[in-house]
Amino acid sequence: MTSVEASEPSADDVETGPRIVRSVARAAALLKALAARGKPMGLGELAKSIGISKPATFHLLRTLELEGFIAKSADATYQLDWGLYELGSSVIRSVDLNRIARIHLDRLAEETGEAVLLGILDGDSVLYLDRGQATESFSMIANVGRRSPLHTNASGKVLLAHQDEEFIAELLASELASNTPATICDPAVLDKQLHEVRREGFATCWQEQELGLCSIAVPIFDYTGRVCASIAVAGPAERVTRRSVSRIVARLNEEAHEISVQLGVMATTPSPAAAG
Repeated sequence: MTSVEASEPSADDVETGPRIVRSVARAAALLKALAARGKPMGLGELAKSIGISKPATFHLLRTLELEGFIAKSADATYQLDWGLYELGSSVIRSVDLNRIARIHLDRLAEETGEAVLLGILDGDSVLYLDRGQATESFSMIANVGRRSPLHTNASGKVLLAHQDEEFIAELLASELASNTPATICDPAVLDKQLHEVRREGFATCWQEQELGLCSIAVPIFDYTGRVCASIAVAGPAERVTRRSVSRIVARLNEEAHEISVQLGVMATTPSPAAAG
C-alpha cells in the first residue's frame, strides 16, 4: 500500500463533544456504502449516499485508493479493493489464533506451573495476545497486550528468525536496546543466534528481557506454512534452566503443532527441528 501524508484534523473536521474525526467517519461511511451495495458505484452516487459534496467525496475516495482500500475502474466507478481483505484476514487470523490457542496455553501452564505466552509480530515488536498461568505467584512483565523488543526475549527471537532477510538486516542495523546486562545487543551475535533458532526450531532467553526471568519459545505456523505466532514458557531463572530446555521444547512443539494443524497446516508437516 502507498501511504499518504497524514495531517492534523482541522477544527471543522472534529465534532464537538466526543472527539469524532468527521473525515474518518465519512471514509468509513464510503467503505460501508460500497460493501452494502456489493457492486461498483459512481462518484455522484457515493456522494449522495453519505451526504457530502462531490469534491469532498472525490478526495476521500482518492485517499482510500492510494491506501489500497478501494479501486477505481476505467468507467470511473469505485469498488472495494484487496487492502481491506488483507486487514480483515489479519483480524480473522488473530481471532482464530486466540480461540484455538486458549486450551493449549492453559494446558501447558497447568503442566509446567509456569506462564505460557502467545505472541505475534507487530511492527518491530512482539505483541502478547494471550497468556496461560497456573499460579499468580510469579509476577512478570509480559502481560496480555504488552509489547517487547524482538531481540530481548524468546518469543521475539522466534518471530524475528523467520522474517525475510531485509527485515532482519534492518533490525540488526538499528540500535539494539539493553534491558539487562544479559541482553544481546551485538548484531553479529544476535544474527548467529537467529541462524541457530532456525536450525534448532526454538529460541531461548536467559534473563535478557527481565532479571530473574527466562523463557523458551517455538513457532506456530499458519495455513500458508509461514510462522504466524510464537508460544513460550516463561518462569523464574531457577526453574526455567538450560537443563529443562529439551523437556520444555518437546511439550511446546507438541502444543504448537496442534495449534498449527488447526490453523490449516498439514498434519504431516514436520517441526523445524525434526526437518532440520
